Amino acid sequence: MSAPREHARGREVSVCVIIVSYRTGPVLAECLDALARAHGIDEIVLIDNGNEAAEVQALDAFVVNVPRARLERGQGNIGFAAACNLGARMAQSEVLVFANPDVILAREAIPSLRAVLQAAPPPAIVGGDLRDARGAPERGSRRDALTLWRAFVAFTGLSVAGSLLPIFRDFNRHRAPLPPSPIRVGAISGALMMMRRSDFEALGGFDEAYFVHVEDLDICRRAEHAGWPVIFAPGPHGMHVRSTSAADPRQLSRHKRRGMARYLKKFARGPIERALSKLAAAILTRGAQ
Repeated sequence: MSAPREHARGREVSVCVIIVSYRTGPVLAECLDALARAHGIDEIVLIDNGNEAAEVQALDAFVVNVPRARLERGQGNIGFAAACNLGARMAQSEVLVFANPDVILAREAIPSLRAVLQAAPPPAIVGGDLRDARGAPERGSRRDALTLWRAFVAFTGLSVAGSLLPIFRDFNRHRAPLPPSPIRVGAISGALMMMRRSDFEALGGFDEAYFVHVEDLDICRRAEHAGWPVIFAPGPHGMHVRSTSAADPRQLSRHKRRGMARYLKKFARGPIERALSKLAAAILTRGAQ
């Protein structure tokens, strides 16, 4: 039996889970199996950005066996951010959940996150607590807002001194003690992110200039600039299985560097920060050639 639904003004609030898949690998079948068993999901939108035969078969079988699921393909690999926006446009629900195709959701993850979103004054973004195979908190699930200084600390390795000098602390906060209740953070991971549909649309969705990576940091930064709370909800809400994709890791690294370069230039403030961000972006994009 499904968990009780969140009510807003006396009616149920519907939830859609959106998953974008590109050469995900065998974990996709586990992801879909957990999705079918999860509670609190009214609608599922799957975006096939270009998969191998085994993944295509798994997606086709899923939509046949799960009536609330819909599948979109044929657009090619348009990038993760653009595909998420495509899924959001297809969705009919009031709450959107973006989940990676290598995330194995816990059965009560969606009702748990929805309760946190309901308690947060709109607009808001809520991020889930994902774990690795050993049960340790996932890197990136809760973060400080990424600034030029924090990017410099991360890329130079100075974060190793963060325990001695807070100015050098890692902007990823997964090694910090888990909070006992939801807390406001600078950013959360796009691997499991929940938003009201109206809030997502008000922000303009994901910035499609990011092909893959950094789009989650970007939307959190835009929310922060608008004064919206970005909330990390302790769980656990599922497991994130990494390193299963057949996508070229060198190409992924190039996209990440280009995305970071865009992010630093986009959010730079003042002439000095803009100049330094432009220099950092040039270094990053040179490494992405």
